[in-house]
Amino acid sequence: MLDPFPLPRPPLLTGITQHLASYLGLETLHLHIHEILLSALFYHTVCLYISPYVSSRLFPKTYPSLPWKTKLNWDVHVVSLVQSTMINILALWVLYNDETRAAMDWKARVWGYTGSSGLVQALATGYFLWDLWVCAVHVDIFGIGLLAHAVSALGVYSLGFVRFPQSDCPKLTKANFGTNSAPW
Repeated sequence: MLDPFPLPRPPLLTGITQHLASYLGLETLHLHIHEILLSALFYHTVCLYISPYVSSRLFPKTYPSLPWKTKLNWDVHVVSLVQSTMINILALWVLYNDETRAAMDWKARVWGYTGSSGLVQALATGYFLWDLWVCAVHVDIFGIGLLAHAVSALGVYSLGFVRFPQSDCPKLTKANFGTNSAPW
């Protein structure tokens, strides 16, 4: 299946990224760099604008009275909830609708690539890119442990662009199902 993302790849960004991706052995990164960056921007928008707006309306007595650090922590958890819900729905959609992926034998599943699996990979990678940014900027709030988690998670999801396990990214992403019910 082709990549179902509605916006085309910007040629300049793709060209610039292709050289770095080739050097790092991330064969399909340049095909999804715009999705990674746009999803990171989307998650940042949720954290800065959407979560505070919705939270202050759903919890008008609680959310506005929280200290700034607690509000930031709350907003980060809202982003996590939005991301895990969105990525799980997309991963399930790919698992049940990507006919190219379904027709792959075991070798193709190991070495193959589909655009839809790449999209799942890109949106997850964008989240961890955003997470790394937030943890680095606010290391005083989230600590070195969460910063290390963000670095390692970004590294793991970035490895999906090597093309080795990439077609099974939707299966890996199903591990996020528990995130929606994890205690805050």
